[in-house]
Amino acid sequence: RMPINILRWGRFLYENQYIIWIRWIGKEEKFVIFHDGIKYSGGIINDEMIEFGNYRLILLEKYILRNGLLSETIFNRFVWIKKFFPFEFLDINECKWETWSELYENNCLIAKSWSIHENVNFKTEIKSNYGKMFYGFLFTILIPLLLIFWSKHTEKLIFLPIPTTNSLVVSLLFNFFGIILIVFAMLELWFKGDGLPMNAYPPSKLVVTGVYKIFSHPIYIGSSLICFGLSIYYESKSGFWFVSPLLTLSWISLVYGYENEDLKQRFRQEYTWKTLLNIPENVKIKCEYADIISIYYLVFLPWLIFYEILLIIGPPSYSISTYFEFENNIPVIEWTELFYLLTYPYVLFLPLILQTKQQIRCFIIDSLMNISIGIYLQFILPLVAPPKQFIPKTVLGEILLYERSFDGPGCAFPSFHVSWAFLSAYYYSWIYAKYNFIFYILSILISLSCITTGMHSIIDVVGGFLLFLICVKRIRLWIYIRNDFENLANSWSCYRIGRLRIINSSFYVFVSASIDAFIIFSLIGDISGVLLINLSSLFMAAVWGQYIERSSGLSRPFGYFGFIIGGVIGSLIVSWFYSIPLIRILSAYALASPWIQGVGRFRCVIHGCCHGRSTNQFLGILITNSQSRVCSLSKLKNEYIHITQG
Repeated sequence: RMPINILRWGRFLYENQYIIWIRWIGKEEKFVIFHDGIKYSGGIINDEMIEFGNYRLILLEKYILRNGLLSETIFNRFVWIKKFFPFEFLDINECKWETWSELYENNCLIAKSWSIHENVNFKTEIKSNYGKMFYGFLFTILIPLLLIFWSKHTEKLIFLPIPTTNSLVVSLLFNFFGIILIVFAMLELWFKGDGLPMNAYPPSKLVVTGVYKIFSHPIYIGSSLICFGLSIYYESKSGFWFVSPLLTLSWISLVYGYENEDLKQRFRQEYTWKTLLNIPENVKIKCEYADIISIYYLVFLPWLIFYEILLIIGPPSYSISTYFEFENNIPVIEWTELFYLLTYPYVLFLPLILQTKQQIRCFIIDSLMNISIGIYLQFILPLVAPPKQFIPKTVLGEILLYERSFDGPGCAFPSFHVSWAFLSAYYYSWIYAKYNFIFYILSILISLSCITTGMHSIIDVVGGFLLFLICVKRIRLWIYIRNDFENLANSWSCYRIGRLRIINSSFYVFVSASIDAFIIFSLIGDISGVLLINLSSLFMAAVWGQYIERSSGLSRPFGYFGFIIGGVIGSLIVSWFYSIPLIRILSAYALASPWIQGVGRFRCVIHGCCHGRSTNQFLGILITNSQSRVCSLSKLKNEYIHITQG
């Protein structure tokens, strides 16, 4: 992000010694060095040597490989690029050379090999101006056009209906609030941030006023609102169910994967502001009104939106009823609607009596877990609980029928009525500990009313209670999961049969491959075609691993990205020669891939590949098995690391 005039980078590779360095030279100079996965930000780096930790890389003989403008070297073969962009945009001088180098550890020579260096000089102002123009064109014209093109060409693939009740009013509201958020956020960045709303060219000042006092990323939120609003207005099923959600997930990934970390690094002490609607700090001080409102904004509103979406989608035609046979003999008891209806004020009133920021924080986290697990299970499990038919004889019976008009047979397992009721009782008991039995008795009555009103089955109620237990016992559950993963990560062992070595992790490879074969064969049907695709994937994975990655230190015979490329190529070939629709092949592999990855990651845990960085004892696992790559390559033995494989 800082203005730079020269950017240099390079690498040194010799057997198990792998060094990468990046150097920025401008108004200030910075560099970073990675050695076998370990990051060094201190040391010396110049044209003669690179020194870090106990290592020193001496740079000796230099041989120029390429030197000139990018417009005359890299892009010379791509005439259309040179025509599309102004010449100054590519007016960047690039020099690439190799140097014979010697690596010393504690003044002892341990490796000799060639190192590759690259140096880029460019005119900051010219590049910045054209870069801003291109960035603005990309996000205001090109990406919106691509989203429209994408939604039009996938419209026939989406069969879900879009909301039609008051669709014009809803779409206008979405677009109105989206435009308001974007315009006012841009004005704040221009006038108070001294910059543009571009994450590649960010404002020099941190903006915490205006709409940024309410939302941390209002422009992104506004873009999603407009995308959903336009999809509703034009009745685009693909735009509503496919393009808009993917756009939202994309900017959420960008925000949490990059922008938030970048803001912390650039503003450091200044980056302490909290928006009005946010999860409070874990402190035992009196809560504020904004903290209470955050519960309704971060918990109840998202739950309502996702719940309504599930109702609109509806259950699949092959859904299974969760009722036991004997439950059909349980009559609808109309007066128990009183307890069933009581759930709503019982839950909605809770935030108003919570007293501290810590209580609100815990409730929000537990509730988000309740929503995440509950909505996910209701979405993926084809389970229904059709409401029992009855003729109302009382006012409560009429109310029950009216309430059913807003609900449906789906969204049954687990029962949110039960999980919300017990979760509320748990937090009411924090405030009024002497009367905790009253709150739990009330929650039990609400749970029973789910059955006696004919709205849920016994299985739904039990599922809702188990969901509540998972939420409030999440820390203890996490400790069990973490300890199991730690045991698995330290379980590397092997068995020998002659010259054959069988590693215990191969069991998970076998299970993963078996699941892959079962799912893909079932969906595609042509065994020879599937075998051809798999052979293509295996071949390209070997090529990628041996000739592109060439990672002797990791001793990986296959490369992940080669497997993906080979699979795509094989799919195209099979689709052409076997007359199988390409979308059918790719869909089969898309459905199988999560299962393959999910089971295959257990193998990664045992081997120690794809591990996370250092963390605290509560979140991390401790790996001491010397055969794990965490210990043998990353030098993180006896350090707690994130369980990224799990």
